[in-house]
Amino acid sequence: MGPNPVGMLMHAQAGIRRAAVRRHLQSVASGKATSLTIDSDPHGVDVAEVVEEITLRLGADSIEVQRLAVAFRNSGTADSFVERLGAKSFEQRASSARLIGALHMSEAVPWVARLLEQRDRKASDAAARALGRIGGGRSATALVKAIQHRGLNRRLVAELARSAPDLFLESALHEPQRPSVRPALAMAAGLRRRHAAVAPLIEVLQHGSRRERVISCRALGWIGSGSAIPVITAALQDRDWKTRMSAAKALGALRAASAKADLEFMQIDPNARVRAAARQALNRIHGGSRHGA
Repeated sequence: MGPNPVGMLMHAQAGIRRAAVRRHLQSVASGKATSLTIDSDPHGVDVAEVVEEITLRLGADSIEVQRLAVAFRNSGTADSFVERLGAKSFEQRASSARLIGALHMSEAVPWVARLLEQRDRKASDAAARALGRIGGGRSATALVKAIQHRGLNRRLVAELARSAPDLFLESALHEPQRPSVRPALAMAAGLRRRHAAVAPLIEVLQHGSRRERVISCRALGWIGSGSAIPVITAALQDRDWKTRMSAAKALGALRAASAKADLEFMQIDPNARVRAAARQALNRIHGGSRHGA
């Protein structure tokens, strides 16, 4: 059976409409047009997707994003998207969250945060990504609350790392937290790779739960903290095999030459995965020392 002419025509028309919307939005972003002349659903075109493409590599303070945000607010289209966060359609909720994130609409954070409780993965992930793009204390706090309810979720942790303002994670690591939250904070701190997190992560490694110790080791390795090598080396003696394995991996990531003797001793560890991690760490260290040579 050959191509369906009707289907091909509809596809071509959809492409033309999308191109027209994109040209108009780019014109607004560049300042050539000052008002928005499209609604929230222009003949089936995914406006959120187009806005995401235009703003993908632009920060919240870029003039292009600010022009688009003003145009969406002045036209009332922004209000329509905020209202659609409560729509019955999961697709409309996700699309609205994506557009709000792309425009960095911080005033909509409370409404976007409600989607984090949705069972629909598409809507909740879109909300998390939107909060990550918007950033700031309110977005980070909303993501932490979601982790309290949903547990250690990779999407939530990644967006928490992206959204958290300076010293937010470091301060939170010092505060009392639910069991699911501190490991997420440690992981997010490692993903950010800020050296300000080294001291609180060392404290968690020394006094935290098993899960907290495991993640803190890896986070310190990701950050590349040479000052943490003695504490991580001491963790090779931890009673928990997962912590010992995590410590070995972190020392390998740090190319910690000063820990070679300790890692060689780990070759007789009773756990096979610990032994394998120690061998891999030694291979990385022998391949090129970076710390403690």
